[in-house]
Amino acid sequence: MKLLKYTCLLALSLLFSNCNTNDDGFYNSLFLDSSNLVAIATQSSFSVGDKIYVNANFSRYQAEVGHTEPLDIYKTTGSAPEYSFSYLIEKEVSTDVWEVVTVNDSQLDIIEGDAQNGSYVLGHCIYNATSETYKYNVGFPLLSTGHYRLSFGYNSSSATTVELRSKSASDQLIINIRSVIATVNSSGYYLFNVN
Repeated sequence: MKLLKYTCLLALSLLFSNCNTNDDGFYNSLFLDSSNLVAIATQSSFSVGDKIYVNANFSRYQAEVGHTEPLDIYKTTGSAPEYSFSYLIEKEVSTDVWEVVTVNDSQLDIIEGDAQNGSYVLGHCIYNATSETYKYNVGFPLLSTGHYRLSFGYNSSSATTVELRSKSASDQLIINIRSVIATVNSSGYYLFNVN
């Protein structure tokens, strides 16, 4: 009887030790690092009624560490039509107290790509076959005076990077691109005032 218990215990131990808890491996994700794929269109001053623009215009061919040939992120993902990322715009309502700023989607100035606004802006860089690039250029309206900050850390593992995720078909490889943002401070914020 003891032998049967030990045999069952050993079998269960082997079974659980072979379980894969790595979701990225299960979902076929690839991670890539690149710099400055997304940018904030900065300006010296903003006024009520202005818009702050976030844009991206990056090639389907991205350098990959350890490889001489660039990675074709469009082909590798099975022709992913877009890469999505998120960012947050907040207004300081009292000293060190920040409140998320939201607007209706119809108030966003969508020049290229697509975006939805809720508790954060969800941006979609749309593939352009002619230029072989993914493009996004959207303006967020600044409707009142005050001290503001924009950050990409809402869905990112690092405050100073933006994470772009391919919208791949369910049977295709997903690419997650971590891109450093040059215009944010060490805490991950672009600070600006609206007059």
